[in-house]
Amino acid sequence: MRYAGKKATVIGLARSGFAAAKYLLAHKARVRVTESSTKRQALESAEYLRGLGADVETGGHTEAYVTGSQFVVTSPGIPRKSLPLVWAARKHIPVISEIELAWRDCPGRIVGITGSNGKTTTSHLVHRLLGEAGRPSVLCGNVGYSFVEALPGITRRSVVVLELSSFQLEDSPQFRPEIAVVLNLSPNHLDRHGTLRRYAQAKENIFRNQSANDAVVLNADDPIVRAMSRRARGQVVFFSKKPLSRGAYLEGDQAWWRDRSGRRALWRVQDLRLQGAHNIENALAASAVAMLLGVPRTALERALRSFRTLDHRIEPVGEISGIRFVNDSKSTTVASTRAAIEAVEGPIVLIAGGRDKGVDYVGIEPDLERKVRSAVLYGEAAPKIAASWKRYANYVIVKDFADAVRVAHRSAVTGDAVLLSPMCTSYDQFGSFEERGEAFRTVVQQLRSLSPEAGTGGGT
Repeated sequence: MRYAGKKATVIGLARSGFAAAKYLLAHKARVRVTESSTKRQALESAEYLRGLGADVETGGHTEAYVTGSQFVVTSPGIPRKSLPLVWAARKHIPVISEIELAWRDCPGRIVGITGSNGKTTTSHLVHRLLGEAGRPSVLCGNVGYSFVEALPGITRRSVVVLELSSFQLEDSPQFRPEIAVVLNLSPNHLDRHGTLRRYAQAKENIFRNQSANDAVVLNADDPIVRAMSRRARGQVVFFSKKPLSRGAYLEGDQAWWRDRSGRRALWRVQDLRLQGAHNIENALAASAVAMLLGVPRTALERALRSFRTLDHRIEPVGEISGIRFVNDSKSTTVASTRAAIEAVEGPIVLIAGGRDKGVDYVGIEPDLERKVRSAVLYGEAAPKIAASWKRYANYVIVKDFADAVRVAHRSAVTGDAVLLSPMCTSYDQFGSFEERGEAFRTVVQQLRSLSPEAGTGGGT
């Protein structure tokens, strides 16, 4: 066994760390786990791993848990300045991600998908179109199961659709998918990466180890992503909302695929159930992957016609007195909020805020001036967002998320859309963007129950 008898340290007991520790223990490694949290879930996970033979500490990190290890497995949420990573670097101990760990033992073919925005939707869409074609497909990574958790269900016939964040790619030095996809790149996670250049470099790890037999699918309409083609080692396949000489592209309302054998019509824009120009790009990227994998056009069309908006992604959640409520809690970047504003019809009352990721909020002002009637800012990032806006002044700041939803409702009029599209992470008041989205739904339901419409019958 590859890991039998080897000393390994796992940092963090969240989903991927817990899965990595279990995997290494099952492969007879000598495992130590260090976790700073003392929350119930962490303590329960620690007790479980001790029962399997791991040495686990919680409530802080000690250098002894890293000393003597042959390699360290880090969770994506662990910052680079975390003490265990500092100690590992000082002692020249290799650090890898759970993605790298699982990739080493994965028998299936891998499609890796990354980008600042749209990677979850595109990953789900590729998984769906493979299913429509009757191809064994496993969806994992930054969505659903961790890669290590998914390994038992992966065979040589499987296509592994792997959503990847910059955090996961940062510590994946040898990772090599047969097909890599970079959807777009905009300032994101600068609180961790420091600069846009370093953030882009982390993203480029998705194709850095590819060979000429592999392929990388790139967005020709994104200047930063297009420039990545100069550093690609595999076949470069572009997608675009403009005509291309090769790749997947849009001409009018018709999507096409063009390769050496000529061009083929794929689908029409009106056939898509997904809303917004950004989802046309996601569909084009998924179509390029489908063509590279030999998926029949009929399967691609079925998938696109039936694929609905995912939860917490420009998701309609109800209407009160002609005011529509749209849940885009997954939006944690300025670019994704701009896409949501473009996709949602009618004047908008925007709810934004949460925990800042070190980005600049100035660039969204033209979108606000054009389409946003007013904005309600909440949470830790609210003062920074407000201070960055030089022209747009029609906003209020509240502290609590539920109050933000109520204030937005009071500010809206019939025909408006109240759009939750935060531009920030959820971690100041919630444990995840899903939890934030569910809280939005709950407050909307409460507001609906208090509306005069609630007594008119007709059910819920």
